[in-house]
Amino acid sequence: MDVIKGVRVPERLYRGVLWLVSIVFAGFIIGLGNLVIGDLPIVESQVYSAPPEDSPQVRQIREQVRQIEVQRAGIDDKLGIQRLQLEQAQRQSGTAEETFRAWIAARTATTNPSQDPEVISRTRELEQLKGNERAIQQAIADLENQRAPLDQRENALRTQQNALIDAAIPAQERAMFWQELRVFGLRLLITLPMLGVAAWMVMKKRKSDHWPLMRGFVLAAVFVFFVELVPYLPSYGGYIRYIVGIALTFAAGHFLVKNMRAYLAQRQEAEAQAEQDRRARVTHDEAFKKMSAKVCPGCDRPISTTGDAEANFCVHCGMTLFDHCHSCNTRKMAFFRFCMSCGTPAKDERVKVEVKPAPA
Repeated sequence: MDVIKGVRVPERLYRGVLWLVSIVFAGFIIGLGNLVIGDLPIVESQVYSAPPEDSPQVRQIREQVRQIEVQRAGIDDKLGIQRLQLEQAQRQSGTAEETFRAWIAARTATTNPSQDPEVISRTRELEQLKGNERAIQQAIADLENQRAPLDQRENALRTQQNALIDAAIPAQERAMFWQELRVFGLRLLITLPMLGVAAWMVMKKRKSDHWPLMRGFVLAAVFVFFVELVPYLPSYGGYIRYIVGIALTFAAGHFLVKNMRAYLAQRQEAEAQAEQDRRARVTHDEAFKKMSAKVCPGCDRPISTTGDAEANFCVHCGMTLFDHCHSCNTRKMAFFRFCMSCGTPAKDERVKVEVKPAPA
């Protein structure tokens, strides 16, 4: 049988609106917190001006390497031109040498003395071509000799640059770590008071008229803790994260175990009391919510039955769940204040009306 919810429709609407107010309020607090936390690296002065690979010494070495590369590029251009000229000179001297050999062979065959001056001229021409070829080869060798020290100097500079970067990385990492730690400390300085105030509100102010606004603050504090603080927790190789996780889990477990024991002791004490006293401890709206969830309002256990039998009493604590109207005998929920068939007040309501003092 479906149980009618006892919360008034406007009341449910107000609760939904108040939840919306809490969420909107939390959103504004979170936005403000993001601005404050986002500006923390600006507030915290930078402990370094540049990464290790961009320090002044490294920049100076890179400038020297760049100048060497410019000089080497100029030498390479000249080498390219000289090699082209050498190829051309070699082709010319080769052609001239082949022509000279052919002419000498013809001179030997004819044995004409009048051709001796021509032999001398052609020999000198061939020697001039060979000399030009040797001069170009010497120019190439000179350029390569100029290039070799530049390569050695560049290799030495790059080795020095890598050594500077390797030496600066540990100090840079330490500086960045301490800066991140200080920023985390500032985050913690902002977050811990929020969490403390939120915990105080949850424990002391849940029944306050301004609880919807406080609930928004609690939501914002939880968001700031898990989003703005926990991801930035220093690692120390993972030890801090696991230690903090163990501490938080232990604290949460201890809190839950303690509260569960207190709750069970309270339930046992309540179940030892008379039904009338236990019913007086349950509010009307609370009873309707628990009955809607098919839970006994007296002991918070599920309402049980067997077969087609109607569950008029709780099988665990004996509390009356359903009774009959004393006027029309209609079966109704025991927490109804009035009969749903004839409107007759329940016994508890009738007693309240009877003992109500007359106005002066």
